[in-house]
Amino acid sequence: MKVTSAEGCMRGFIGAMLEREHVPREPAPLSPAQQEAFLRGVDLYNACAWWEAHEAWEGVWIDLKADARPGEEARVMQGLIQCAALLFNHRRGTTRGVRNQWIKLQPKLEGWTSAWGVDVPTLLDRLRPFAEDADACERPYVDVGMPMMEDEA
Repeated sequence: MKVTSAEGCMRGFIGAMLEREHVPREPAPLSPAQQEAFLRGVDLYNACAWWEAHEAWEGVWIDLKADARPGEEARVMQGLIQCAALLFNHRRGTTRGVRNQWIKLQPKLEGWTSAWGVDVPTLLDRLRPFAEDADACERPYVDVGMPMMEDEA
């Protein structure tokens, strides 16, 4: 069977995409000031102070965008901010807010192994039940802490 150049190109693209999914993805390290603000946000997130965590991380997100970092790194930070916003909306009983945040954060975080010490797949697994509970917003806030990679926790 003869393979056209378009078919060969598509096979190469699909192969590259499949390989990419299996490669651990981690953003570049933060500056010391950004790392301090990020860890402050993690502490706030773990204390269920999700609005405050969002605020702490927003400054880092703005810095990442201003530093002309690769757009993906700023998007990962934005995804983490949206995780805090999802839980904040859930606590307030804002069904639409929970759903919107879940839809927006998934493409920003899926495929990342970790982000600045956060175990991203575990984070998404922990948030999924809250997204599924968006209609009732009654799920208890158990095991919602920011999951950190074991060797960095």
